[in-house]
Amino acid sequence: MSSYTIRASRPDEWRAQRALRLEALKDPVAALAFVNTHDTEAAFDDDVWQLRAGTQSFIAEDEAGERVANVAVLVESGEEFDIPQTHLVGVYVRPEFRGGGLAAELLGAAIAWSWELPERVRRVRLWVHEDNHRAQAFYKRLGFVSTGRTMAFPLDPSQTEYEMELERP
Repeated sequence: MSSYTIRASRPDEWRAQRALRLEALKDPVAALAFVNTHDTEAAFDDDVWQLRAGTQSFIAEDEAGERVANVAVLVESGEEFDIPQTHLVGVYVRPEFRGGGLAAELLGAAIAWSWELPERVRRVRLWVHEDNHRAQAFYKRLGFVSTGRTMAFPLDPSQTEYEMELERP
């Protein structure tokens, strides 16, 4: 098992963030895990990637400083949301780093950051595809529960995504 470091990503690291995201979109489970395709995102201009890099993200790096995992955290507050919350998106762990606890540590960092926000976040949420049973089981092990809310999967509206949440302890 390789060792790794988990830390917040910096906006000036947008090229590394783009590279890992494009790799993630080529993963065999990407069709269930992401709401965009590799071809669509590969065509994005650099300014889109730079804007995305301004989003709070947590990454894991291996001993050589290579990114091996990522999760982005969107802060959601204001009139359109009934409570202050964060939304986890873009969860990805390279295949050779899966199954050793890295994903739990990575999401743990994102969740801890959420609880520390001054907005007094009351829940962390995410969406998971109906057929992504491995991810559903993983999120349940972390304490996430289904809210009962669903939405059409953006890449195929005949499929469904489920919202899961973790309430503030």
